[in-house]
Amino acid sequence: MASSRSTVESAQGVVEAPALPEGTFEIVEEVEGLLAGVGERAPEHLVGPATEALTSGGKRLRPLLLILSARLGEPEDEALLKATMAIEVLHTATLVHDDIVDRAETRRGAPTTVARYGREIAVATGDYLFAETFMALAEIGDPRLIRAFSEASQGLAAGELEQYRASAAGASDADGENVEVYLDHIRMKTAGLFKTACVAGGTLGGLSLRQIDALATYGQALGIAFQMSDDIMDLVGKPGLMGKGIGTDLVEGTVTLPIIFALREGDAGTMRRALVDPNPSPEVLEAAIEAVLATDAIARTEAWARGEIDAAFEGLGLLPGGPEREVLEAVAAEVVGRSA
Repeated sequence: MASSRSTVESAQGVVEAPALPEGTFEIVEEVEGLLAGVGERAPEHLVGPATEALTSGGKRLRPLLLILSARLGEPEDEALLKATMAIEVLHTATLVHDDIVDRAETRRGAPTTVARYGREIAVATGDYLFAETFMALAEIGDPRLIRAFSEASQGLAAGELEQYRASAAGASDADGENVEVYLDHIRMKTAGLFKTACVAGGTLGGLSLRQIDALATYGQALGIAFQMSDDIMDLVGKPGLMGKGIGTDLVEGTVTLPIIFALREGDAGTMRRALVDPNPSPEVLEAAIEAVLATDAIARTEAWARGEIDAAFEGLGLLPGGPEREVLEAVAAEVVGRSA
């Protein structure tokens, strides 16, 4: 039995996916309650910011990946709930810290933690959420999960540092136009959490090492494609998958894959004017976006993302069949707007 048809966020917007397996939505609802509890038990001055950050209406894709991966096997209910909560708390902590580094004013249409409460409270909120992540993992007591989350956290910290260095260096930094540097960054950040969600789920479900490795391949490839699709959306006239506005990457001086390709092929001077200006005018920003779109950078990035999705599908071939795998396949397919 399965629930009604679900929706998945893709590069093309909200699309239909196969029905979520029975009980999946109920687990997500329980996790929502646990997330609210994390906010409520925060130190007094952090209750408001922690609760707002945790309940701001994210897509909960990482928890969904963990649940689906776990239910390919036979997870223990309480451990599954705590691990699912932990992956979303960790993700939220990274968003809070990212917004501090980026000096972001809004996320998902609302003021960021740093914009509303200031840098000190925002840093403390992110630190509290990191601590709560590992408190939940300690209660589960599985060292394999603690290792997976620890490796992801190390990658996230390294990714944040590289992001800060790249932002400080500006578009004149040669590494900022290096495809491998870009890929390393998104492997550490976006893809790292996707991979961890899938690995943690497979571990809790009691899958074989070979199957967990397949889930790791799937999660990393999906995360890379997801980020590339978001980078495209930042330029083609729609809000991105991660709640960013149009042209945000150019405004923040972030050199993404389509921008890298465009800098090499098009009017680099026009693009750099937007990248190096901390507050580019609408005219400068529009000209930079048009300069990117005048090249084949978007098509090249889409092709790369589709290649990552092909790798994701290869990983899924080793996993047990059933409704959980069908939804994992649909998520991968729809990230790049293709049929499953």
